[in-house]
Amino acid sequence: MKPLMRIGICVLPSLALSVACARSPDVGKFTCTSSAHCPSDYSCTGSPGYPGRCVQTAAAVDAVTPTDSPQISPPVDAIMPVDNPQTTADLDAATYVDSPGAAHDAADVSIAIPDGDVGGSGGTATVPGTGGAGGSGGIAGATGGAFDGGGQGGGGVGGALGTGGTIDASPAAGTGGKGSGGSQTGGVLGTGGAAPPGTGGTTLPGTGGRPGTGGSTPPGTGGRPGTGGSIPPGTGGFSGVTVQLDKTHQTIQGFGINVALMPGSLGSSTVGTLYGTSGADALGLSIMRIGMNSNGSLSGSSSDISAAKSAGAKIIGTTWSAPANCKSNGNTMDGGYLLESCYETWSTTIANFAQQQGLYAMSIANESDFASCPGVPVCTDSYDTMTFTAKQMVAFLKLAGPKLRAKNIKVIAPEASEWLHVWSNLSATGSLVASYPNSSDPHNCGCFSNTITAAKEATCAPECLNGDGYDYGHWLWNDQEAWNAFDILGVHEYDSQIAYAWPADVNAGTRDREVWQTQMSGVMHWPEEGPSNDIDNGVAVAGWIHSALTVGEASAWLYWWYQAYYFDDNEGLLLKGSTAKTKRYYTLGNYSKFVRPGYKRVGVAGSIPTDVLLSAYKDTDGTVVVAAINQGTAPASVPIAIAGGTAPASCTPHVTSADDDLIAKAAVSVNGGAFTAALAGATVTTFVCK
Repeated sequence: MKPLMRIGICVLPSLALSVACARSPDVGKFTCTSSAHCPSDYSCTGSPGYPGRCVQTAAAVDAVTPTDSPQISPPVDAIMPVDNPQTTADLDAATYVDSPGAAHDAADVSIAIPDGDVGGSGGTATVPGTGGAGGSGGIAGATGGAFDGGGQGGGGVGGALGTGGTIDASPAAGTGGKGSGGSQTGGVLGTGGAAPPGTGGTTLPGTGGRPGTGGSTPPGTGGRPGTGGSIPPGTGGFSGVTVQLDKTHQTIQGFGINVALMPGSLGSSTVGTLYGTSGADALGLSIMRIGMNSNGSLSGSSSDISAAKSAGAKIIGTTWSAPANCKSNGNTMDGGYLLESCYETWSTTIANFAQQQGLYAMSIANESDFASCPGVPVCTDSYDTMTFTAKQMVAFLKLAGPKLRAKNIKVIAPEASEWLHVWSNLSATGSLVASYPNSSDPHNCGCFSNTITAAKEATCAPECLNGDGYDYGHWLWNDQEAWNAFDILGVHEYDSQIAYAWPADVNAGTRDREVWQTQMSGVMHWPEEGPSNDIDNGVAVAGWIHSALTVGEASAWLYWWYQAYYFDDNEGLLLKGSTAKTKRYYTLGNYSKFVRPGYKRVGVAGSIPTDVLLSAYKDTDGTVVVAAINQGTAPASVPIAIAGGTAPASCTPHVTSADDDLIAKAAVSVNGGAFTAALAGATVTTFVCK
C-alpha cells in the first residue's frame, strides 16, 4: 500500500483453453526447468533447478503461432495457427500446442460458432468448417471459411465464385457451386447463400467445407490468398467477435474499496450508495478492506464496517507493521523486517484481530515488497511499512496461515504492491520522475523491467535469486506446506499498472486458487497520478480492471480510498476536498454494478479493433454482460456473436463518456445470436444482455 503518496513466459494455449500464463511480448518462449517441461520440438536452456526458456529446435513447424503478452488484452481464447499453403494434407495434419506441451489434432477442437453464419468467401487456411452455404472458392488447398465465420464451411470445389445455392443447415459440406477453376484473386465476392444470418455450420472442425480443389498449389488457380479475407475475419460470414459462453474462467467475487488509514468514516449514506445497486451513482460494491494497527487495533471505522456488512459485503483485512520492538529497524515506519522472535506473537495478534472483526479473509502482510523511504522521489513520505523477503514470507505464512484457518478465516498472501513481484524479482519501471524512473526496490535486487523474461531475471542480484528478494509466488509454490497454508493470492497493481498471468511453472500453469487485486489507485510520481477527473483517466482505470480480470484472472478488484485525503492526487475515487464524482468512479461502476458476485468470466475470441478491450461474463440465470473499453478517440463498431449457450434477446448499453456517467441507452436487439456494439471514442460501455 502506498497510501500517503502517492510475464511469466507464456505458452501458447490450445484452441479450447484460454491463455494460462503471461508472456513477454518479445520472447515467445516457454519457461522450464528441464526439457520435459517443454513442448515437442523445444528444448530447455535453463540450469538445473532454475527457470530457463524452451527454445525451438531446428525442426521447423508449419504452424506459425502468434505470441500473446500480458500487455495485450483481452487474452485470446482461440488462436488459430496458419498452415502453410503447400498441400491440402498440411491442413489436416495441423496440430495445436497446449500448455504444457501436449499436442492435439484438429479433431480435438470445438469452437462454438453462432447460428446465422453464411458460407464464407474463403479466407485464410484454417481448420475445415462444417457445412453451411457454398463458399466462393477461397484459397487453393485451404478451407471454406475464415477464423470467425466464413460460414465455417461450404468451400466450393472450384476456385472461382460459385453461386452457392441455398444455405444447408446440416453439418455436411454444401457443394457450393463448383465454379470453373477461378482466377488468381479467388474470384469476386460470392453469393454463397443468403446474407447473414444464415445457418452455415455449427462447430469446427466438421466434415464439410473441405479444401477446394480448384487449381494447383501454390498458389493454384483458386487464388492465394483469395479475396475471402485474412484471419480474422472472412468476408463471407460473421466477421466480428464471439463471446464463448462454454469457455469459462474465474468466478467473480466482487469489487470494493479500502477504509484503512482514513482520517474518518465514510458515513452510512455514502456506504449505502457505494454498496447499493439502485440509483444513478450506485456502484454495487461487495467488498470492503480494513486494516490492523501495530497494536492490534482497528484501522477503519466500525460503523462503516457494520453498514457494509448490512449491505451484504465481504470484509477483508490486512496489517501494515508489527510493533517497533518486533522489527529489525526498531521502528513501525520505513520498512524493516519482522524479527523471528516475534513470529509467534504477531501471528496470534493477526488471527485474533480477524476473528474479532468477523472477517471473511485476512492478509498476513500488506505490501511486503515496499518500504516507505522519505527522500526518494517514488516513496515521498514515511508511514507504517514492514518488508518480507520471499524466504521470510514462506516461514511466516506456515505459522500464521493455520492460525487464521483455525478460526474459519481465509488467508491472503503475499499481497505485494507490485503484481510483478509475485512472479519475479524484477521491479517496475516507468515513473514520471526523469531522474528516478525505477521503483524503490527495497530488497536491492537491482533489476528493472515491466516484462518478465529469463534474460532480465538473470541480471538480478544473486541473493535475490536465492530467496532474499521477491518472486513470492514461486517460493511459496516450491514449499508446498506454505502453498497449502493460504487461500487467496493477494496482489496489488501499482507501478507497472498491468496484471501478470499465472505462470506455466506453477501447478502446470493451472490456477488453483483465487487471485484478488486488493488495492490500486493513481499515486504521486506514477502514471495517472492526477489530480484528474476526466474521461481519459476513467478509461485508464477501466484498463487496469480489464487487465486484472482477463490477464491476471482476478476474482476481485478493489480501489484504494473513496476520496483522496492527504495529497491532491488520484488515490481516491473522488478528488481531495471534493464531492463531485470523477469519471473513474463511474468506469469502476461499469464493472462493479453489472458484473456481480457469482458471475463467471467467459471466453472472447475474434477480430477486436486495435483500441478496443473486451471481456464477457455470464450468470446462471442466463444474463450475459459484455464490458467494452474504447481507448481510441475514433468510434468503433464491433459485431458480437454469443455462442456456446442460449443467446439473450437484447442488450442494454450503459455508457460512461465525457458526457455520460453510467447512463443506460436504448436496448440493442440480438438477432441470430448476434448484435453490434457501437462504441464512441474514449468510452467504457457495459452491455447487459438478457
